Amino acid sequence: MELLHKSGDIIAERYRIADILGEGGIGTTYLAQDVKSGSTVALKALSLRGMADWKMMELFEREARVLSKLEHPGIPKYLDYLQVDTQSDRGFYIAQQLAPGKSLFALVQSGWRGTETEIRSIAIQILEILVYLHSLEPPVIHRDIKPQNIIREENGQVFLVDFGAVQDTYHSTFAKSSTVVGTFGYMAPEQFRGQAVPTTDLYSLGATVLFLLTHRSPADLPQERLKIEFRDRVQICEEFADWLEKMLEPDVEDRFASAKEALEALRGKRRVGIKARSPLPWKALIGVGVAAVASVIVLNSYKWAILGTLGFQPEGLCTDVVTLKNYLQQGGNPNGRDNDTNLSLLNCSGYKDAAILLIAKGADVNAKDNGGNTPLHIAKNKDVAQYFSVKL
Repeated sequence: MELLHKSGDIIAERYRIADILGEGGIGTTYLAQDVKSGSTVALKALSLRGMADWKMMELFEREARVLSKLEHPGIPKYLDYLQVDTQSDRGFYIAQQLAPGKSLFALVQSGWRGTETEIRSIAIQILEILVYLHSLEPPVIHRDIKPQNIIREENGQVFLVDFGAVQDTYHSTFAKSSTVVGTFGYMAPEQFRGQAVPTTDLYSLGATVLFLLTHRSPADLPQERLKIEFRDRVQICEEFADWLEKMLEPDVEDRFASAKEALEALRGKRRVGIKARSPLPWKALIGVGVAAVASVIVLNSYKWAILGTLGFQPEGLCTDVVTLKNYLQQGGNPNGRDNDTNLSLLNCSGYKDAAILLIAKGADVNAKDNGGNTPLHIAKNKDVAQYFSVKL
């Protein structure tokens, strides 16, 4: 994804860009300073020229509208919505208070290992936020709870961020959406067919808790009948494990009925009832995603061949050789493009080992990016460039 701004740029004579906080499917979030107040803010930007389709604009405007109505200490406060025109583009911006701390994903990457008490505290705080969101009229469903979207301060307080996938419409039944949103590994089965209800967020929170306990993506853990098999991989008390299993039930009706119920159970005020293992839960699969999800579980060798058709890919394809190797072994397309940068995998990978893997799987050395550049033209280091030269 082409960056809209560089450090030092001033937006609307108000916000000075300082750094990049993160890049996602819908826009780039910058660290910025309000030149009027001197405060530091998170500024999410979307370029009209860089939009893949109008759905991105719809999601961005929905995020701004929803954020402007929210008021909770665990959600950074909405500050502003801007539209700025230039000679060649139009930029859209959402300004929010900056959540202090690091994302749970960044903490784990840096070696942080939370205790059971600390992880339970995180879950309780997010559930308190979900109780608030789901009690609004209409209910607000986040739809993309994951370690990257939860920020934790050193004192243990957490914040829920990135409402780019938010849904705020009434769903008395499973009304089908035209858009599949979420992050693979943290998505509830119903999201594969474009559907979401409040308890969809419970599944994603459960998957996030599992990541904190195992330091592995839930997608990489064994599954049986769509249920993640995790008990032999975590060291937690039986009561917490029962709670987590119920959060991760593939069928909506088998999860806690609400965030409030899940919160009461985690606090020990409600007994957790685990449903006996039943035949394959087809209710979790009915719809567009049946073949895709079932095949992912049963035929792991073709996981990314199937999920790629739905627009999913693992994080770190351009930066981690092990992730790339697993992706290719599980049916990933060697000529595919990285979702974040929109570059071909050969163009965005900076390691000779990655280039060798990709070419061995059939990657096209002569493939050109949108600017007409081949992998050789934009190779990130000398070793990779020399290897491409040999293969041409």
